[in-house]
Amino acid sequence: MRLTRGLAGASALVLALSLSAPQAMAERDMDTPSRVVKSSGSIFDYFKRKREARRETLRRNREPGPRIQNAPLIDVDKPEPPLVYQPEKLEALQAESFSEPEPTEPLAQAVYRELQSREAAPRVTRNEKTAIIDLYRANGFKPLWTTPDGLDQRGQDVLRLLSKSADEAMQPSDYLPPALGTFTDSPTSFKGDLVHLARLDLGITAMALKYARHASGGRIIPNQLTKYNDIETEPVAPGTAIKVLAWSPFPVEYLNSLQPRHPAYALFKAELAKKRAALHVADSETIPPGRRVKPGDKDSRIILVRHYLERLGYLEGEDTAQNSLPATTEDAAYGLKLVLDPAVSDALSAFQTEAQIKVTGALDQATVNALNGRSEESMVSRLVYNMERLRWLPKTLGSKYVFVNQAAYQLEVVDNGREVWRTKVIIGKPETQTVAFHDRMETVVFNPSWGVPPSIIRNEMLPILRRDPSYLDRLGYRVITKGGQIVRSSSVNWSAYRKGVPYSIQQPPSDDNALGEVKFLFPNSHSIYFHDTPARSLFERSARAFSHGCVRVENPRIFAETLLGLSDEEVAKRIDSGVSQSAKVKEDIKVHLTYFTAWPDQKGRIVYYDDVYGRDQRMETAFSATAVAAR
Repeated sequence: MRLTRGLAGASALVLALSLSAPQAMAERDMDTPSRVVKSSGSIFDYFKRKREARRETLRRNREPGPRIQNAPLIDVDKPEPPLVYQPEKLEALQAESFSEPEPTEPLAQAVYRELQSREAAPRVTRNEKTAIIDLYRANGFKPLWTTPDGLDQRGQDVLRLLSKSADEAMQPSDYLPPALGTFTDSPTSFKGDLVHLARLDLGITAMALKYARHASGGRIIPNQLTKYNDIETEPVAPGTAIKVLAWSPFPVEYLNSLQPRHPAYALFKAELAKKRAALHVADSETIPPGRRVKPGDKDSRIILVRHYLERLGYLEGEDTAQNSLPATTEDAAYGLKLVLDPAVSDALSAFQTEAQIKVTGALDQATVNALNGRSEESMVSRLVYNMERLRWLPKTLGSKYVFVNQAAYQLEVVDNGREVWRTKVIIGKPETQTVAFHDRMETVVFNPSWGVPPSIIRNEMLPILRRDPSYLDRLGYRVITKGGQIVRSSSVNWSAYRKGVPYSIQQPPSDDNALGEVKFLFPNSHSIYFHDTPARSLFERSARAFSHGCVRVENPRIFAETLLGLSDEEVAKRIDSGVSQSAKVKEDIKVHLTYFTAWPDQKGRIVYYDDVYGRDQRMETAFSATAVAAR
């Protein structure tokens, strides 16, 4: 049991002469007091004896060896600069020249010539350009979508799909063939105009390939959005896509098959259609500021709050603002609608929980601001951003995997498509964000050591050590040379170092250890891992961005049981031994660290989360830059 951990933090502070302990530097929100546990009588004596016995076991097992393997490190980064997004480079679909003679068939001849002309040439990636030119050459420059009379049925179907790409959270103007002014232009007007028909044929091919790339891998490059993305998307290869598009009798079905298959995508798509349809009847009136309204109180704004909660699905009631408002203020029901009754209070509590603000069931200014931020227009944008993020996921998440949605501060374990466990997590602060990437779980470490990140040594410990060189000795930390030898903190001239410190610092297993009882490793270039924490009170917060980048897990023992297939007794036995020991994860369990500001809950309802890292706005900037580059 971990009931007495808060007391250990207090003793560390005394030892440090009121200076902050390194464990607090690394893992505790300094504005949050340590948990106070009140115990008395025999039960207190019992826990005290258990704690002393565990500390004695840990003391015996922390005898220094000649070389220490440091724990993974997380460095503290500077805040991100403003985004300057560089879209994928595009070039005109133009061949230098062909060794083949001109075809004799008139429309094929026009295609042959247009492929060598820059006029009205669509802009494509280099790989798409190669794939298009190679296919037309192999096909004798015959058109894929047109005849001398206009578009064939396949061409009409594909053009119609491109025009409706907004349904898939894509931008129709991105896929308009240059030969057309708008999607409503009639290709039949090109009848007999071989030059325009050739341009239209090449344009549809280029735009269908772009659509295939965007549907399968996304419109923007995630790693250019933020340095905290390490995501390799999996767009379909142009050479593969163009062959299917050219020869399949059902090209539309093929293009549709490239959209994400994750169940969330269909829910997002349906929600997007619903929100867009509601835009014309969306609220024109925002909830005005005012006094705090407690349950049972009356306020004129409650009638508008009711409508917002109904529209967002938190409260059953009328469908539109017009229907929810009374005909006159003399109506008998009017007075009741002004009361913050239990149903409204419960709905506000549910909304506050999902909006990650303090749950009170009352109407305060934070809740008013959050409700006003849930306009139909803002939710449409959120859905577009998150449908794009779905396209960045691996095509196969794995039969069993760990899925972390950082914006929701939530971790879940999924086995064969079914969620088997979930828990709260704490993620990196905005200035030390948790990276989004995909990996594989490898090891669970019980009673881990903590390797102090160089940035914490440099920025937080070094100023203390210059004044008090024996500081780390008193706290029981290990100071390790580059050669792996352990030295006393008091023997180091810390004043000689300003930036680079030629020592690593490690905190052995203890009740105060910043990593708690267990850590979970999936080795990666970012040195990110999951771990326990002694700062348990932070899990009570709605918004939980407090770490230096690693992910703290609220229920690490159950997490270990789930990953290793062990009983709770076996996990407890390993922890209570006080010995630092590792267990390999035998199953193939993938790890997905993601960031979604909208996500379906267990009932399939879309929940919208605060954009704690400001990544939605960066996506809007990237979308705009991508559209400009394609012109």
